[in-house]
Amino acid sequence: MTEENKSQSEMPKAFDPQAVEAGWYARWEADALFVADPNSDKPKFTMCFPPPNITGELHMGHALQTAIYDLIARFRRMNGQEVLFLPGYDHAAIATQNVIEKQLAREGTTKEELGRDGFATRVEAWYEQVGATIINQLRLLGASMDWSRLRFTMDSKYVRSVMTAFVAFYDRGWIYRAPRIVNWCPHDRSAISDLEIEWEEHQDTLYFIRYPVEDDGDVVIATVRPETMLADTGVAVNPDDDRYRQLVGKTAVLPLVGRKLPIVADDAVEKDFGTGALKVTPGHDPMDYEIGQRHGLEIVNGMHEDGSMNVPGLPYDGLPALQARQRVVDDLMAQGLLVKEEPYTHEVGHCDRCHTVIEPLISEQWWLQMDEMRDRALDASEAGKVRWHPERYERTYLDWLRGLRDWNIGRQLWLGHRVPVYHCDNGHVVVSVDPPGDCPECGSTRLTQDPDVLDTWFSSALWPFATLGWPDETEDLEAFYPTDMNCTAREIINLWVSRMIMTGIEFMGEVPFSDVVIHCQVQAADGRRMSKSLGTGVDPRDLITKYGT
Repeated sequence: MTEENKSQSEMPKAFDPQAVEAGWYARWEADALFVADPNSDKPKFTMCFPPPNITGELHMGHALQTAIYDLIARFRRMNGQEVLFLPGYDHAAIATQNVIEKQLAREGTTKEELGRDGFATRVEAWYEQVGATIINQLRLLGASMDWSRLRFTMDSKYVRSVMTAFVAFYDRGWIYRAPRIVNWCPHDRSAISDLEIEWEEHQDTLYFIRYPVEDDGDVVIATVRPETMLADTGVAVNPDDDRYRQLVGKTAVLPLVGRKLPIVADDAVEKDFGTGALKVTPGHDPMDYEIGQRHGLEIVNGMHEDGSMNVPGLPYDGLPALQARQRVVDDLMAQGLLVKEEPYTHEVGHCDRCHTVIEPLISEQWWLQMDEMRDRALDASEAGKVRWHPERYERTYLDWLRGLRDWNIGRQLWLGHRVPVYHCDNGHVVVSVDPPGDCPECGSTRLTQDPDVLDTWFSSALWPFATLGWPDETEDLEAFYPTDMNCTAREIINLWVSRMIMTGIEFMGEVPFSDVVIHCQVQAADGRRMSKSLGTGVDPRDLITKYGT
């Protein structure tokens, strides 16, 4: 054997996984091994990959999830099934907007300076760049996905699915607009859901404040947020609290403001918290809002959308909340109405995307009634149509579902699916999948689209069937719906899995998958889940380069 032939026949001294893996993946794609045939006689097996948010590079949590899906897809193919493993990614409105706004801040500009059109151009460039990165990462991970069916929640066909769903809900009478208390992010200037709040322990001060009572001395209340007292419209006590029984039905006077406050009895008041007497601020606390609704108390909105105080005529107007707090405390002390202060540890809600402290406030929003969809989802669960692995997570799902309230589906953002509602200059409302040319009520051609966008989870809820072509009756929809399995992390059981089940039953007449698999979380160094938008993720490509997939 010549030296040349000998060198060609020898195996490399070190295995080069990147060269080998890239070669095999290219061959698999060239042979169309991942492309599913809707007309195949083989038994079908379908999985729609949970669309990663297009906020940045995938991290190790996505790598874990991809490996689970890919293992199942390959196993099913080896068992002779026609497997559709459908890929895609999500626009993730609030998270992506935050990421891009941070970029703009580093460049010394803002989205307002760019304007809506300029911001939209920036977003499109981001989609193209990051979408390509996500696809590249999934290929490097060896994911045997059908790339001919790649979906994005902002693709024109998917957008049409979202608009169709909104109009269908509206025509059923389930979508309405109303002012209610919401979780408000002052940074994003948008409502967010309960499920998008992170709770953190804060060391604060509990202030004990004397409220005069007309013709009957005074009542002392305790609060961590004295600045919100400026919007108080009542005082509440527990009906079983003998200390305050004689005050029920009387009137207190709000310090610093002079507003008269009815004193009411309500079972929601905890006798053992503070003094047992509660200042009621229906405009800035969810429980107070409920108490106010039960007793017909006035709602005063004491805060602007940027988190500053909204108290015209008072010296605190326009101040940031924390500055107003100190001014209020100083003034109460000067008037002899501050009884005492105590250290107090409690949980404070933060926006899980930008980490701003959440302010509950009254905002007019779009809402989706959930009663009928909830009941049908509960019926499906009782009939055993969805299996949970591990089984214990079914309780998480059912507990949330049973307590479900109407869904705030509107967001006050620049990025996302615009609500398909149009207002004509004569005050009529037109709800349409396609932009209307004129108002059907009066013929006016001067129509303005509602500025709100839809909650990202509204569009994600349609994923198992919108990706297959719904509302059109496509070959893929007939062949591959319902899908077989959804595998995800526990923190989005309520945000995503439950809503896919409800919309699947509503629009397709059956649950979107038969099995839900909950996998563990991959955590960052701070003990929280890895996050692309927060920059705490570890890029799997670094480990692939070193060790191979």
